[in-house]
Amino acid sequence: MASLLVVANKTLGGEGLAAHLRRVIEANPAANFVVVVPFAAPVPVDAGGAMGGIAVIDLETEEYLESTARRRLDALSGWLHDAGVHATGEVVRGDPVAAMERVAKGQTFDEIIISTLPARLSQWLRMDLVHRVSRRFRVPITTVVGTSSDERLPAAERLVSPLASAATESTLEANGEGRAMSESVYKIIELVGTSSESWEKAATAAVSKASKTLRDLRVAEIAQLDLVINDGVVSAYRAKVKVSFKYEGE
Repeated sequence: MASLLVVANKTLGGEGLAAHLRRVIEANPAANFVVVVPFAAPVPVDAGGAMGGIAVIDLETEEYLESTARRRLDALSGWLHDAGVHATGEVVRGDPVAAMERVAKGQTFDEIIISTLPARLSQWLRMDLVHRVSRRFRVPITTVVGTSSDERLPAAERLVSPLASAATESTLEANGEGRAMSESVYKIIELVGTSSESWEKAATAAVSKASKTLRDLRVAEIAQLDLVINDGVVSAYRAKVKVSFKYEGE
């Protein structure tokens, strides 16, 4: 019985990975799959402005990334079970290699399947994940490179295949889960801008600062306004601004 380790996240719903898994199952109907879904936690950022030096951790985005990864894992696990094979899996935070090494301590794998986005989008390929894995594991490694559209389709829609039942397809369509949907992740950070003149200029300063280091800014929301008072006189206007931008992590 073949045992395979599958490492993927955004491409879990991709046809490239699904096609490879179908071939594996056809050749090894008794195959056992372990699926690891790593997600990159948001990096703490400096709040800037009057709150400079304070690291801000975006817990809301982290929770969203984890829940999205878990939903993708559940969809793939269900598909594998429908195909008649045994599968287990887990969502992990941080470095994929560390997670793979931990999982491999408890069992031996015959093949490792790494599914990534194309090179221009893949954080894993930029961090040389495949070569790092090949240096640590003495087993065949298959790399499946998905398309950019794989990121935008829910896993359930792409992985429902001839191996799944027609009843499952009908249920998905009835629930609206079988249609292509736009899926993008936007990271939200908080910045504090200051001005000696007005709150408007304070907010503008925060957005201007963010635009120098962040790409694809979409929305800025005023979260809080306050004043700095010295000796009974307003010395500064402060605006806490929530800025969102497209998250491009793996």
